[in-house]
Amino acid sequence: MPNPLVFFRDLLRQPAWIPIWVGMLMMVNLAGIAFWPEPLARWIVGVFMVSSLLMMTLHGIFGFSKVLGLGHVLWVALLPMVLLRLPDAVGTFRSYLLAWSAMTAVSLLFDLRDVWQYARGDG
Repeated sequence: MPNPLVFFRDLLRQPAWIPIWVGMLMMVNLAGIAFWPEPLARWIVGVFMVSSLLMMTLHGIFGFSKVLGLGHVLWVALLPMVLLRLPDAVGTFRSYLLAWSAMTAVSLLFDLRDVWQYARGDG
C-alpha cells in the first residue's frame, strides 16, 4: 500500500496553486458526506475514495507526474450521471451538485491535458 504521506509531501512541493486546487477538490468531494442520505452523494464520496487510492497507487509507481490524471478516470462516468440528475435536485443539494460538477469538469480538463502530455513523453 502506497504511503499517502509521501504523496502529500510531494504535492506540497508543487507550485502553490496545485495543492490549493487539490485541497478544494478534496473538500468538494468529501462535502458529499453532508448529504449522505442522497444516493448520488454516496456515489461521489465512494468514487472519491477509490480515485484517491488509484492516485496514491499511480504516485507510488510513477511519482508525481502527469500520469496522475488517470486517477480521476471514474469521474468521467460520474460527471454525466450527476449532470443528468441535476434537474431533479433541489435546495442546497442542487447547489452542491452544481459546485461539484463545475470543479470536476475543470479538473478533468486539467487531467486530459496532463495525461495527453504524459503520453507524448512530456512528463
